[in-house]
Amino acid sequence: MKALKKHALFALLFLTLFSQLEAEEKTRQEILIEESKTALARSLRIAKEFYSLEEREEFREITESILSSEETKESIKQLIQSTGRRFFLFKYLSEEFQVKGYLSFLPNAEENPLLIFLRGGNRELGLMHPATDFTCAHNYTVIATTYRGGVSEGIDEFGGAEVNDIYNLIEYFPALQEKIGVHFAPKKTFILGGSRGGMEMFLALNRSLPLQYKITKAVSLSGLLDLQECMAYREDMRKMFIRDFGLVPEKNEEAWVAYRNPIANVSCLRKDLPILILQGTNDLRVSLSEGHHMVNALKSNGNPVTYLEIPDADHCLSNQANRMDIITNWLGHE
Repeated sequence: MKALKKHALFALLFLTLFSQLEAEEKTRQEILIEESKTALARSLRIAKEFYSLEEREEFREITESILSSEETKESIKQLIQSTGRRFFLFKYLSEEFQVKGYLSFLPNAEENPLLIFLRGGNRELGLMHPATDFTCAHNYTVIATTYRGGVSEGIDEFGGAEVNDIYNLIEYFPALQEKIGVHFAPKKTFILGGSRGGMEMFLALNRSLPLQYKITKAVSLSGLLDLQECMAYREDMRKMFIRDFGLVPEKNEEAWVAYRNPIANVSCLRKDLPILILQGTNDLRVSLSEGHHMVNALKSNGNPVTYLEIPDADHCLSNQANRMDIITNWLGHE
C-alpha cells in the first residue's frame, strides 16, 4: 500500500511538473507570436517612413526625417543633435537587384572606425529604424544593408544568394562616398550581426576570403549560429523555412541546412580573426546552446573567440541600455 501511494504521489508530481512545463512553453510561444506581430507592425511603419526612394533616386539624406519622426527615441534625437551625426538612405546593385541600405556618420569622420551592421528578421519583419544605439555608437561610421526582398528588389533566401548583398555593399561603398561627397579611410573595420544577422555575418565571411581580410573584428549578438539546434528549439522556425525559404523535408533538407549553417563552415575562417559571441540568458528566440556550440567550433578551428553571457538579458540584449557599450568596449573605439 505504501509503495502504491509513493507511485501515485510520484505520478501526481510528474503530471504537475509536465503541465507546468507545457504551460510555460505555451506562454513562450504566445510571447513570440505577440512580439512578432508588434515588430512587424513597427517595421511596416518604418519602411513607409524611411525606406522610400524614387525610381531614379540613388540616395537621400534622411537626417531631418529621423529627427522629426515619432518613431525615433528622444535619447537618440538628442544624441544626433549633439554630435551632428548624419544619415543617408541609398540603393545599390547586388547582382541584378536594387538593394537598399543606409549610412550613418559623424562630421570629420575620415579615419573613424567602420562598422558593418547586419540586421535580423526577414523581409519587412525586423526591418531596423536607421537611427538606433547600433548606428549612433561613439564615433563609428555605420553602413547597413536590408538584404534583397522586403523593401528591396529580389527574393530573400535566408542564407542563400542574399549573402552576396553583403559583399556587394562593401564593393559599392567607394562609389557611395563619391556620390554623397564624403570620404572615409577607416583604420579599422568591424562587422556586427544581430540574430539572423549573426548567421549572415558568418556566411558572408565563410564564403569570401577577401571580405575576411577587410574585417578587424567580428561580433555575433544573439546570433542564429546552429540551424539544427535552432529547428530543434523552435518548431516555428522550421515551419517558416519550409513554408517560405525552400526547405523540403526528406528531399533537400541536409543540403539546405549545410549550405546555410554557420557552425558547419567555420573551417573556412581565417585563424587570426577575433570573434565575440554575445548572448543573454533570457533569450526566447535563440537557444544559448547555439552560442555554446559555435564557441567550441571556433576554438577547435583555432580562432581567438570571446564569449560573453549577460544575466537576465533578452534577445539581442534589447533590455540592456548598455549593450553597445559592451560591444564597443570589446571592439575598441577612439
